[in-house]
Amino acid sequence: MISKLTSLDERAGVDLTGERDIGNVLNRSGLDFEVEKVPMHTPEGNEVSDKYLLRRTDNKFVLGTCGKRYNVVDNEPMFEPFDKIVKDTGAVYESAGMLNHGKACWVSARLGDDFTIRDDAYQRRVIMLVYHTGLSRNSYFSYQNRVICNNMMASLNTASRKNGIGIKHTPTWEDNLQLAIDAFKQSISNANMFAKSIETLAMTRMTKLQAARFALRFFNDFKPMKREKSRTDRSKNRNHSKVEELMHLFEQGAGNEGKTRYDMFNAVTEYLDHTSVRKNVNTGRRFLSNLNGLQAGKKRKAVKELLA
Repeated sequence: MISKLTSLDERAGVDLTGERDIGNVLNRSGLDFEVEKVPMHTPEGNEVSDKYLLRRTDNKFVLGTCGKRYNVVDNEPMFEPFDKIVKDTGAVYESAGMLNHGKACWVSARLGDDFTIRDDAYQRRVIMLVYHTGLSRNSYFSYQNRVICNNMMASLNTASRKNGIGIKHTPTWEDNLQLAIDAFKQSISNANMFAKSIETLAMTRMTKLQAARFALRFFNDFKPMKREKSRTDRSKNRNHSKVEELMHLFEQGAGNEGKTRYDMFNAVTEYLDHTSVRKNVNTGRRFLSNLNGLQAGKKRKAVKELLA
Protein backbone atom coordinates (compact mmCIF):
# COMPACT_ATOMS: atom_id res chain seq x y z
CA MET A 1 0.00 0.00 0.00
CA ILE A 2 1.37 3.44 -0.95
CA SER A 3 0.95 6.19 1.62
CA LYS A 4 -1.41 9.08 0.99
CA LEU A 5 0.53 11.12 3.54
CA THR A 6 3.39 13.21 2.20
CA SER A 7 6.78 12.57 3.77
CA LEU A 8 8.67 15.44 5.40
CA ASP A 9 11.62 15.21 3.02
CA GLU A 10 9.28 15.51 0.02
CA ARG A 11 7.63 18.60 1.52
CA ALA A 12 10.88 20.22 2.65
CA GLY A 13 13.09 19.68 -0.40
CA VAL A 14 13.46 18.93 -4.10
CA ASP A 15 12.73 15.49 -5.55
CA LEU A 16 15.96 14.12 -7.06
CA THR A 17 14.84 10.58 -7.85
CA GLY A 18 17.07 9.11 -10.55
CA GLU A 19 19.82 11.73 -10.21
CA ARG A 20 23.34 10.28 -10.02
CA ASP A 21 25.71 13.24 -10.32
CA ILE A 22 26.44 15.21 -7.13
CA GLY A 23 26.99 18.38 -9.17
CA ASN A 24 23.48 18.14 -10.59
CA VAL A 25 22.12 17.35 -7.12
CA LEU A 26 23.55 20.59 -5.72
CA ASN A 27 22.50 22.62 -8.77
CA ARG A 28 18.90 21.41 -8.91
CA SER A 29 18.37 21.93 -5.18
CA GLY A 30 20.03 25.36 -5.07
CA LEU A 31 22.92 24.15 -2.91
CA ASP A 32 25.65 25.17 -5.38
CA PHE A 33 26.34 28.46 -3.61
CA GLU A 34 29.59 29.51 -1.91
CA VAL A 35 30.13 31.02 1.54
CA GLU A 36 32.58 33.71 2.60
CA LYS A 37 33.92 34.88 5.95
CA VAL A 38 34.10 38.67 6.28
CA PRO A 39 35.10 40.94 9.21
CA MET A 40 32.31 42.16 11.49
CA HIS A 41 31.93 45.92 12.07
CA THR A 42 30.14 48.08 14.61
CA PRO A 43 27.41 50.54 13.48
CA GLU A 44 30.14 53.22 13.61
CA GLY A 45 32.24 51.29 11.10
CA ASN A 46 34.90 49.94 13.47
CA GLU A 47 36.07 46.37 12.92
CA VAL A 48 35.23 43.94 15.75
CA SER A 49 38.30 41.99 16.81
CA ASP A 50 38.20 38.24 15.98
CA LYS A 51 34.51 38.32 15.00
CA TYR A 52 33.30 37.52 11.49
CA LEU A 53 30.12 37.24 9.46
CA LEU A 54 29.34 34.18 7.37
CA ARG A 55 27.43 35.06 4.22
CA ARG A 56 26.61 33.74 0.79
CA THR A 57 28.76 35.19 -1.99
CA ASP A 58 25.89 35.31 -4.51
CA ASN A 59 23.27 37.34 -2.62
CA LYS A 60 25.24 38.46 0.49
CA PHE A 61 22.64 36.86 2.81
CA VAL A 62 24.14 36.56 6.32
CA LEU A 63 24.03 32.96 7.53
CA GLY A 64 25.73 33.34 10.90
CA THR A 65 28.73 34.58 12.86
CA CYS A 66 31.99 32.90 13.83
CA GLY A 67 35.37 33.33 15.45
CA LYS A 68 38.93 33.29 14.15
CA ARG A 69 39.31 29.49 14.07
CA TYR A 70 36.20 28.83 12.00
CA ASN A 71 37.07 27.51 8.55
CA VAL A 72 34.67 28.08 5.66
CA VAL A 73 33.90 24.87 3.77
CA ASP A 74 31.52 25.14 0.82
CA ASN A 75 28.79 22.59 0.06
CA GLU A 76 30.56 20.93 -2.86
CA PRO A 77 33.74 19.75 -1.05
CA MET A 78 31.65 18.78 2.01
CA PHE A 79 29.13 16.72 0.05
CA GLU A 80 31.69 15.02 -2.24
CA PRO A 81 32.67 12.41 0.42
CA PHE A 82 28.96 11.76 1.00
CA ASP A 83 28.68 11.16 -2.74
CA LYS A 84 31.35 8.47 -2.39
CA ILE A 85 29.36 6.83 0.43
CA VAL A 86 26.25 6.89 -1.75
CA LYS A 87 28.09 5.17 -4.60
CA ASP A 88 29.92 2.68 -2.35
CA THR A 89 26.70 1.55 -0.66
CA GLY A 90 24.65 1.43 -3.86
CA ALA A 91 22.31 4.13 -2.55
CA VAL A 92 20.23 6.36 -4.88
CA TYR A 93 19.74 10.09 -4.45
CA GLU A 94 16.18 11.04 -3.51
CA SER A 95 15.91 14.61 -2.23
CA ALA A 96 17.81 17.69 -1.09
CA GLY A 97 16.99 21.08 0.33
CA MET A 98 17.94 23.97 2.59
CA LEU A 99 16.62 25.87 5.59
CA ASN A 100 16.74 29.65 6.08
CA HIS A 101 18.39 30.48 2.74
CA GLY A 102 21.19 27.98 3.32
CA LYS A 103 21.91 28.06 7.05
CA ALA A 104 21.31 24.31 6.99
CA CYS A 105 21.63 22.20 3.82
CA TRP A 106 20.88 18.51 3.36
CA VAL A 107 21.02 15.71 0.82
CA SER A 108 19.37 12.30 1.30
CA ALA A 109 19.75 9.00 -0.52
CA ARG A 110 17.86 5.73 -0.30
CA LEU A 111 19.67 2.49 0.52
CA GLY A 112 18.64 -0.68 -1.24
CA ASP A 113 18.18 -3.04 1.71
CA ASP A 114 14.53 -2.46 2.68
CA PHE A 115 13.00 -4.66 5.38
CA THR A 116 9.54 -5.71 6.56
CA ILE A 117 7.98 -5.81 10.04
CA ARG A 118 4.67 -7.67 10.18
CA ASP A 119 3.22 -6.60 6.80
CA ASP A 120 4.87 -3.17 6.87
CA ALA A 121 7.63 -2.28 4.42
CA TYR A 122 10.41 0.04 5.65
CA GLN A 123 12.80 1.98 3.41
CA ARG A 124 16.23 2.91 4.73
CA ARG A 125 17.89 6.22 3.93
CA VAL A 126 21.13 8.06 4.66
CA ILE A 127 21.41 11.82 4.92
CA MET A 128 24.07 14.47 5.43
CA LEU A 129 23.45 17.87 7.01
CA VAL A 130 25.79 20.80 6.36
CA TYR A 131 25.51 23.94 8.49
CA HIS A 132 26.83 27.43 7.71
CA THR A 133 25.76 29.13 10.96
CA GLY A 134 29.11 29.03 12.75
CA LEU A 135 27.56 26.92 15.53
CA SER A 136 26.56 23.38 14.51
CA ARG A 137 28.61 20.45 13.28
CA ASN A 138 27.98 18.92 9.90
CA SER A 139 26.47 15.50 10.57
CA TYR A 140 25.55 12.13 9.08
CA PHE A 141 22.36 10.22 9.92
CA SER A 142 20.48 7.13 8.89
CA TYR A 143 16.68 6.94 9.13
CA GLN A 144 13.77 4.74 8.11
CA ASN A 145 10.44 5.48 6.44
CA ARG A 146 7.40 3.29 7.04
CA VAL A 147 5.90 3.17 3.55
CA ILE A 148 2.22 2.80 4.48
CA CYS A 149 2.11 6.13 6.29
CA ASN A 150 5.42 7.87 5.46
CA ASN A 151 6.39 8.03 9.12
CA MET A 152 10.02 8.96 9.70
CA MET A 153 12.24 7.34 12.32
CA ALA A 154 15.89 8.26 12.82
CA SER A 155 18.28 5.52 13.88
CA LEU A 156 17.69 4.28 17.42
CA ASN A 157 21.42 3.89 17.90
CA THR A 158 22.63 6.96 19.80
CA ALA A 159 26.24 5.72 19.94
CA SER A 160 27.01 7.62 16.75
CA ARG A 161 26.04 10.90 18.39
CA LYS A 162 28.12 10.12 21.47
CA ASN A 163 31.11 9.27 19.28
CA GLY A 164 30.71 12.55 17.45
CA ILE A 165 29.79 11.69 13.88
CA GLY A 166 30.08 15.32 13.00
CA ILE A 167 32.59 17.68 11.42
CA LYS A 168 33.51 21.04 12.86
CA HIS A 169 34.51 23.89 10.53
CA THR A 170 38.13 24.04 11.72
CA PRO A 171 41.44 23.97 9.79
CA THR A 172 41.58 20.19 10.46
CA TRP A 173 38.08 19.53 9.09
CA GLU A 174 39.33 17.06 6.46
CA ASP A 175 40.86 14.78 9.15
CA ASN A 176 37.64 14.93 11.17
CA LEU A 177 35.64 14.22 8.03
CA GLN A 178 37.46 10.95 7.41
CA LEU A 179 36.88 9.85 11.00
CA ALA A 180 33.20 10.69 10.65
CA ILE A 181 32.90 8.78 7.38
CA ASP A 182 34.51 5.68 8.92
CA ALA A 183 32.19 5.83 11.93
CA PHE A 184 29.17 6.40 9.72
CA LYS A 185 29.95 3.38 7.56
CA GLN A 186 30.04 1.33 10.74
CA SER A 187 26.67 2.74 11.80
CA ILE A 188 25.19 1.63 8.46
CA SER A 189 26.46 -1.92 8.99
CA ASN A 190 24.84 -1.96 12.45
CA ALA A 191 21.52 -0.47 11.31
CA ASN A 192 19.67 -3.78 11.79
CA MET A 193 19.32 -2.74 15.44
CA PHE A 194 16.24 -0.75 14.46
CA ALA A 195 14.57 -3.71 12.74
CA LYS A 196 15.28 -6.01 15.71
CA SER A 197 13.89 -3.52 18.21
CA ILE A 198 10.70 -2.90 16.25
CA GLU A 199 10.26 -6.63 15.64
CA THR A 200 10.29 -7.10 19.42
CA LEU A 201 7.49 -4.54 19.77
CA ALA A 202 5.44 -6.36 17.12
CA MET A 203 5.57 -9.53 19.24
CA THR A 204 4.65 -7.82 22.54
CA ARG A 205 0.94 -7.54 23.36
CA MET A 206 -0.54 -4.30 24.68
CA THR A 207 -4.00 -3.96 26.17
CA LYS A 208 -6.18 -0.90 25.69
CA LEU A 209 -5.67 0.04 29.34
CA GLN A 210 -1.88 -0.24 28.98
CA ALA A 211 -2.06 1.88 25.83
CA ALA A 212 -4.10 4.57 27.60
CA ARG A 213 -1.61 4.70 30.48
CA PHE A 214 1.27 4.94 28.00
CA ALA A 215 -0.50 7.78 26.15
CA LEU A 216 -0.88 9.75 29.39
CA ARG A 217 2.81 9.29 30.20
CA PHE A 218 3.83 10.15 26.63
CA PHE A 219 2.15 13.55 26.81
CA ASN A 220 3.72 14.08 30.22
CA ASP A 221 7.16 13.42 28.69
CA PHE A 222 7.35 10.16 30.72
CA LYS A 223 7.78 12.08 33.96
CA PRO A 224 6.16 10.80 37.18
CA MET A 225 2.44 11.59 37.08
CA LYS A 226 1.33 14.20 39.61
CA ARG A 227 -1.99 15.77 40.44
CA GLU A 228 -1.97 19.36 39.22
CA LYS A 229 -4.74 21.29 40.92
CA SER A 230 -3.66 24.51 39.21
CA ARG A 231 -4.35 23.22 35.70
CA THR A 232 -7.32 24.87 34.01
CA ASP A 233 -10.25 22.93 32.57
CA ARG A 234 -9.14 24.03 29.09
CA SER A 235 -5.67 22.56 29.64
CA LYS A 236 -7.12 19.31 30.97
CA ASN A 237 -9.49 19.00 28.01
CA ARG A 238 -6.68 19.67 25.54
CA ASN A 239 -4.53 16.94 27.08
CA HIS A 240 -7.50 14.55 27.12
CA SER A 241 -8.08 15.21 23.41
CA LYS A 242 -4.44 14.38 22.66
CA VAL A 243 -4.70 11.09 24.54
CA GLU A 244 -7.91 10.23 22.68
CA GLU A 245 -6.23 10.98 19.34
CA LEU A 246 -3.25 8.77 20.16
CA MET A 247 -5.57 5.98 21.25
CA HIS A 248 -7.49 6.35 17.98
CA LEU A 249 -4.24 5.96 16.02
CA PHE A 250 -3.28 2.97 18.20
CA GLU A 251 -6.46 1.18 17.17
CA GLN A 252 -7.21 2.59 13.72
CA GLY A 253 -4.06 4.29 12.44
CA ALA A 254 -2.55 3.22 9.11
CA GLY A 255 -1.99 -0.54 9.29
CA ASN A 256 -2.68 -0.70 13.03
CA GLU A 257 -4.69 -3.28 14.96
CA GLY A 258 -4.63 -1.92 18.52
CA LYS A 259 -3.09 -5.12 19.89
CA THR A 260 0.68 -4.71 20.30
CA ARG A 261 3.32 -2.22 21.37
CA TYR A 262 4.23 -1.94 17.71
CA ASP A 263 0.79 -0.44 17.10
CA MET A 264 1.53 2.18 19.76
CA PHE A 265 4.94 2.89 18.21
CA ASN A 266 3.20 3.52 14.88
CA ALA A 267 0.61 5.69 16.61
CA VAL A 268 3.34 7.87 18.16
CA THR A 269 5.23 8.36 14.89
CA GLU A 270 2.04 9.08 12.91
CA TYR A 271 0.90 11.56 15.56
CA LEU A 272 4.23 13.42 15.54
CA ASP A 273 4.79 13.34 11.78
CA HIS A 274 1.28 14.13 10.59
CA THR A 275 -1.52 14.65 13.14
CA SER A 276 0.19 17.26 15.31
CA VAL A 277 1.68 19.22 12.41
CA ARG A 278 0.12 22.65 11.96
CA LYS A 279 -0.73 23.72 8.42
CA ASN A 280 1.64 26.70 8.57
CA VAL A 281 4.56 24.78 10.11
CA ASN A 282 7.99 25.19 8.53
CA THR A 283 8.53 21.75 7.01
CA GLY A 284 12.29 22.25 6.84
CA ARG A 285 12.52 22.81 10.58
CA ARG A 286 10.22 19.86 11.17
CA PHE A 287 12.42 17.67 8.99
CA LEU A 288 15.57 18.57 10.94
CA SER A 289 13.74 18.08 14.23
CA ASN A 290 12.87 14.53 13.16
CA LEU A 291 16.52 13.80 12.49
CA ASN A 292 18.30 15.16 15.54
CA GLY A 293 15.95 17.52 17.38
CA LEU A 294 12.93 17.49 19.65
CA GLN A 295 10.83 15.16 17.50
CA ALA A 296 13.62 12.58 17.23
CA GLY A 297 14.08 12.71 21.00
CA LYS A 298 10.38 12.09 21.61
CA LYS A 299 10.41 9.04 19.34
CA ARG A 300 13.51 7.58 20.97
CA LYS A 301 11.98 8.05 24.41
CA ALA A 302 8.76 6.36 23.25
CA VAL A 303 10.62 3.34 21.85
CA LYS A 304 12.73 3.07 25.02
CA GLU A 305 9.57 3.05 27.15
CA LEU A 306 7.83 0.54 24.89
CA LEU A 307 10.82 -1.81 24.99
CA ALA A 308 11.10 -1.58 28.78
